[in-house]
Amino acid sequence: MVFGTGFGMGVFGLFWLVSAVLSVVLIVVLIMLAVRYLNRTNPPAQGQWPGQVVPPPATPVRPEPLEILRERFARGEIALDEFESAKQALGYPSSPQPPPPRPGSPPTG
Repeated sequence: MVFGTGFGMGVFGLFWLVSAVLSVVLIVVLIMLAVRYLNRTNPPAQGQWPGQVVPPPATPVRPEPLEILRERFARGEIALDEFESAKQALGYPSSPQPPPPRPGSPPTG
């Protein structure tokens, strides 16, 4: 003998079905919220968060043009006259020339 109606789905059977579905939905929502919270509190190993402004890359320190010119002269890549003309073209004053020898003084060098 079967008690109840249909397949045993009385008022309490329907209540248990709805409560079971809601329980599963609640557990899934809680897991999703926990994952979202943990992802926001722990930054990713590489990359940036979506929407985060990336700072511009640091510009390397460039040597002054005169410093590059001096290094090229020291390595022997350019001669003295090229060094002096490039230095004047860059707007730097030319190197002071040694004073002319006095009459009667012995030659140096």
